[in-house]
Amino acid sequence: MRPYLLLFLVFFACIVSVRAQTIEPGYLVLSSGDTLRGEVENDFWEDPPTAVRFRPTPTTALTTYSTLQLRGLGLGSGRRLRLELLPLDRSATTTVGHLPSSARSFQKPEQVLADVLVEGPASLLGVTLQGVHHFFVRREAQPYFEMTERNYLKLQNGVQVVADANNYQGQLLLYFGDCPAATAATARAPFTAAGLTTVVQAYNRECSATRQAGQELAADKVPANRTIIRAGLLAGVRYNSFQFDGAPGAATDVAGLNADGRVHAQFGAYADVVGGGRRLALHTALLASRFGHAQPVSLRYSKGTGSFIYRGTLLNLQVGLRRFVALSPTTQFIYGGGYEINGYLRPESEITYGASKDDFLVGFRGTALPYLEVGLVHHRFGLQVHSRLYQDQYYADYRVSVWALGAVLSYRLSADTDQPAAGK
Repeated sequence: MRPYLLLFLVFFACIVSVRAQTIEPGYLVLSSGDTLRGEVENDFWEDPPTAVRFRPTPTTALTTYSTLQLRGLGLGSGRRLRLELLPLDRSATTTVGHLPSSARSFQKPEQVLADVLVEGPASLLGVTLQGVHHFFVRREAQPYFEMTERNYLKLQNGVQVVADANNYQGQLLLYFGDCPAATAATARAPFTAAGLTTVVQAYNRECSATRQAGQELAADKVPANRTIIRAGLLAGVRYNSFQFDGAPGAATDVAGLNADGRVHAQFGAYADVVGGGRRLALHTALLASRFGHAQPVSLRYSKGTGSFIYRGTLLNLQVGLRRFVALSPTTQFIYGGGYEINGYLRPESEITYGASKDDFLVGFRGTALPYLEVGLVHHRFGLQVHSRLYQDQYYADYRVSVWALGAVLSYRLSADTDQPAAGK
C-alpha cells in the first residue's frame, strides 16, 4: 500500500498547488501602451506578480509577460493591477522571530504591480508582501504615501514586549487634515482595504474638486468558485490479458495460454474535483466488469487432460489526476494517470489436472506504474481509453504477464455553470 499512499499524497499536493489558478477573460496593458484582450491566467496573487501569462484565444498557447513589460492588467472578475513606482518598505514585518528593535522605516522606491482599490481624485492601492499588508494613498497633485503593518520589540518595565508601529490613523489625519469628512472617517477606520476605502471616498465625495466618489474595484485574491465537481456515468469495454510464458512443465502444459483474453462489458460512475483553472482535476471512478471465462476451460497436457476455472467480478477504483487541454470552446483533450484499488465479487480460481486440484491465479496486483488514460470530451459526452500494467504472476515454471486495456463512454450529469469563465 505504500506506493498508493505516496502517489496519492503527490496527487493531493498537485491539486493544492493549482487550486487557486484559473483562466478568465481579461486584458494586459503593455509598456508600449498597447492593450491586449483575451484571457489571463489568474494565480490569485498574494505578493505582487513578477510575471503574468496571457493568451488571445482559448485554443492558443499562454505567453508569459514580465512585470516590466506591463503597465497593468485587468481581470473579468473585477481585480485590476497597475504598475506604479511606490515608496515600499520591505523590512516591515509582524513575524515575532524577525522583529527589529526599533520602529524605523526603510522605504525604497520600487515598481510593483499593485491592486487598484479606489480610482478617483484620491486613490488607494494595496500590496501584500509575505503576508504584510501595505496600502498607498494619493490625492490630487500629491505623491503616494505608504501605510503598513509593522511591529517591533521594545523594553517595557524591563521586559521585552511586542509593540505596534503602524500609525496609519495619524498619517491619514495629517494627509487629510483639511477635510473634516475624511478625518472623521479616519477615527472609525480599521486597517483594512474596506476601512481605508471609507476614508478615501469621504475625501472624494466631500472635499475633492469634483465632489464625486471614486471608482471602487474588487481585489479578491480568493476565487469565488475555486473548485467544482463534475460527476457522471460510464459504460464501455475492458480487455484483460493473462498470458502464460515459459517452457512446458512436466505436469502442466499451459505455455501460450491466456487465462482471460476476452472483452468484457464494464459500467460505472466518476467524479472529478476540478481546480479553479478548469485544467487539472482529481479524478475518481468506480468501474465494475467481469473477468475470466464464464465456464470452466478444458486443457490438454502431455500426460492427460484438465481444466481451469478463472472468473469473477472486478471492482476497480481509480484515483488519479486528469489534465484538460482546450481544442475548441466546447471540446477538450484529456490525459492523465493514477492508481487503482481492486476488489472482487465471488472470485473463483482453480486448476485441475488429472486427479489433482491447485490454486490458480491471484487476480490483478498493481505495480509502481500508474494507469494511463487519454480521451476527448465534447459538451457532456466523452470517450476515454485507459491502460494498466499489473504485477507478473508465476504458476509452476511459467511467468504470467498481466495487463488490461479499457475504453469507456462518459456522460456528465452535473452542469458546468461557470464554463464561459473557465477559458474552455
